[in-house]
Amino acid sequence: MIQFLDFQFDEVQTILFKDAQVIALNSTQSKLLALFISKPEKIFSKDDILTEVWQGKVVSEQVVFQNISQLRTIIGDNAIKTFPKKGYQWQPELTFIEYSKEQQTGAPQETPIVELSDELEADITLANKRVNTPPLHSSEIKTHKPYTRIIMGCCTLLCLVFGTFYFIDKYEQQGAFKNAFAQSIESQSSVEQTPAVHNDLIYLPFTADSARHFQEDIDELHLALDFATASDELDVREFVNSPYMQYQQLNPNDALIFTGILKHNADTSTRKHMPFLLELIVQGPERSWVSYMYGASMPDLADQVKALIETLASTNYFRLKSESLLSAELALINERVGSSLHVLPLLAYHLIDDDKFDSASGYIELLLTESELKHPLYYAYGKWLKGQLYNGKRDAINAKTYYEQADLLFSDAHIYDLQAEVNKSSAELAHSVAHNKEDFDVIRRHLYKAASLARLGKKPVAEIRAYTLLSIKASKFGMKKARIDYLIQAKTLLAEYQLDGSHYMLPMYHFAIFAETLEERIKFYHAVLDKPVTPENYWVFFSTADNLSKLYLKENKPEEALEVIEKITEPARSALLHAQYYRALNDTDKAINYAKRSFNIGRGQHMNWLSLNSALILLELNQAKGESHELAEYREFIADHATEWWLSWRKDRLANVGIDIEEQMAGL
Repeated sequence: MIQFLDFQFDEVQTILFKDAQVIALNSTQSKLLALFISKPEKIFSKDDILTEVWQGKVVSEQVVFQNISQLRTIIGDNAIKTFPKKGYQWQPELTFIEYSKEQQTGAPQETPIVELSDELEADITLANKRVNTPPLHSSEIKTHKPYTRIIMGCCTLLCLVFGTFYFIDKYEQQGAFKNAFAQSIESQSSVEQTPAVHNDLIYLPFTADSARHFQEDIDELHLALDFATASDELDVREFVNSPYMQYQQLNPNDALIFTGILKHNADTSTRKHMPFLLELIVQGPERSWVSYMYGASMPDLADQVKALIETLASTNYFRLKSESLLSAELALINERVGSSLHVLPLLAYHLIDDDKFDSASGYIELLLTESELKHPLYYAYGKWLKGQLYNGKRDAINAKTYYEQADLLFSDAHIYDLQAEVNKSSAELAHSVAHNKEDFDVIRRHLYKAASLARLGKKPVAEIRAYTLLSIKASKFGMKKARIDYLIQAKTLLAEYQLDGSHYMLPMYHFAIFAETLEERIKFYHAVLDKPVTPENYWVFFSTADNLSKLYLKENKPEEALEVIEKITEPARSALLHAQYYRALNDTDKAINYAKRSFNIGRGQHMNWLSLNSALILLELNQAKGESHELAEYREFIADHATEWWLSWRKDRLANVGIDIEEQMAGL
């Protein structure tokens, strides 16, 4: 990304931004701008420009004059200087926005890309719906390390000495409350019984968007964080890109690890009184948390961090294994702290995900009311969530309206990373109402913009995800070459940013789906299974095991299929794969037993998609045996829980067991 005047130019996509808004350029103007920027010291003659931009096409010199004049109108009259009888030269000073990566050893090796075919594997599982993960869960961040070893050594020593005593005292005071709170959580669920007691807190020294401008502020913030143990065992940049993987590497025995990124507040209405914006990232055993805090000073921010971290440390949020219990847990946290702006967005998101739209709507309105004048980021976030709410209710018109409002609000506050996520949501919405290949242009514009904004916001994981989504969408429109090109771009960026192997799982999964031969497909699926597993990519891991075991069974290789299935240790999913396995081997009794196990465990954990598939298998197996007992229970579950998408996906199989799809959809 290149900065000049009030503009940013994305060299990769040749897209021009002004304050994060795309400035419309035609392809000739984009090429001409890229040419001037590529060699700003050079005076380009008319022949140079004709050769580089028009590449041999016969055009008049007047066309060159017109395009240069148009660029001057957009950027400024003095942007391109005319040298009589010589040519044209770029004038504004250029600043290259780069990521100052430290040299690393052991960077992930690139998987060789073999030649791929144009055939698409038809059985893409339901889990593909989880490609677009919420940014409050996934810390898709790139940052710098702005401190020296000497300064941080002093900070670490001070925090170890003073923080330890403070921390012990605080936990002795809070012990009684924590035990009572843990018991209240246990009473909510028979599934999760582990008390929420965290032995300590560990923080990684905070960093900043601009280390040069924030060095003294960061040092002051570190000294103010006197309630937790500091650690320099992990690289901050790696942690914010892959918090779960780094957490596992440190193995902190149930502690919470947290760090933050300090930024300027760019919102004009609040920055006078709150000049700082802090992005706080917290990682626990099962999941992460991201919050945003505006502050007047470093002590102010430190106090906010302490209050939130101490609240989170006394909850079960980071330990719950079942996603279905998160809404209840977040509601308890929100009730305890009194409608916190940090809790409301996440609570609303989970309620939308659970199709509890009325409850979600109430929390979103509360978020908008509480944040409108004092927290521009969460106000924009509320607009985005409202778009998600309408999208879940299949109201595309209102969803588009609120996405556009959120995009503009995030742009005004220069919060590029979340603006990128809004554009991903807009791309998904455009895809849901698309009818032909021409509609793909709208999707592509949103995802190109998302990739560029993610780069501006220093979020490499989000940038890579945008290209992966482009590949998936291109595939759905039958664009066979484009789907591979976008995947290759995603994989190239993975190597460029030196991200760990867990981030390779999703691109490898789609390389497998797009592979031409069975040998290629199996090779890529095994490459997926060899990657590190995280809570965010577990669905890819499971889907790969599902697809690969089916391939092996189809090829009459049951031993290989069983070896793959046994990689899945989660009980409900494992039971489903075993049911499919024994069904393929015509062992109906074992298949029914495993399908019942999958159905009951999945239902108990509110994993409806899994229980729906198990219920359908049970209907098919019992029908094949000529038995009708217990079938009403499975039919009733499908009637109560099936979505329109699932009914359409399984319509042929449902018809074979006597379920009327049209009647089911009419009842939705």
